Amino acid sequence: MFLLHPKHVNTYHECLPVPLIIKRGIDYNFCELDQSSIPRSYQTSITSDTMVIIPYKKSQSLVLDRITGLQISPRSTRQLMRAYNRHQIMDFSQPRYLCHCFNWYRKIPHINGEYQYLPLSGTAHQNAPWLALHYVRDYEVSDNHLYVTLLNDCTCILPYKGRQIDTEIHQCAAIGQILRGCLIICATNFGYQVNLQTCFAESIIHRYDDCHCSLCANVPKTVAELISLLNALKIQKENYIYQAAIHEYTEFSPIDIQCYIKSVRELIQKLRQL
Repeated sequence: MFLLHPKHVNTYHECLPVPLIIKRGIDYNFCELDQSSIPRSYQTSITSDTMVIIPYKKSQSLVLDRITGLQISPRSTRQLMRAYNRHQIMDFSQPRYLCHCFNWYRKIPHINGEYQYLPLSGTAHQNAPWLALHYVRDYEVSDNHLYVTLLNDCTCILPYKGRQIDTEIHQCAAIGQILRGCLIICATNFGYQVNLQTCFAESIIHRYDDCHCSLCANVPKTVAELISLLNALKIQKENYIYQAAIHEYTEFSPIDIQCYIKSVRELIQKLRQL
């Protein structure tokens, strides 16, 4: 995570995720799990290491992490995702707008760079399972179950009654491409060069990077198209990414600049609290 400074600052950044720790493969069956054997943790939070979040009870969740393994959290999946969202550059507003552009209203993923969390239930659910797509190597749906193979060779069996998981993952990957492009545009506008590298090359989110289907045709290919898309987000003018992109465009009013300054201050305060 980094702040965007005015153009006179010329700096180069690399956005490289933490390398994967490959552990011996373990099978997790979340449909038939012995809860008594799961450690309880009151410090559990959602990070880039989280692979699966499953509702356990109304106010408890199961969190599968690549380092700490499987633990019980005293918070619901919605509470965990809200806490995670408060520390990210990109919040739910950008994926929500893009989902609506794709006529996709039922599920809103959380996408921040490469990290993509897809809810497996509809947005009306208070406690929904979340799957970290950036850790998924492959998947299969059969008999109301989702069989997932993760990058660290763990396998999971998740309850899933939907019929559009292929489309949902495809849409999520397309939105991720758009938001990564927007991040580069915003950084360039403020004198940064951002080199996005990956250690998730084998995950399904990159399976569609060179796709030319009708869905991926909506992914902006040029700077002008990305700027046009950012301008379409004017309903979210308090949004940090939007304000960064339009800061030096004189056709916008001073109140837009004030909103940008306010959002940067709020981000600085959040970073100081980490």
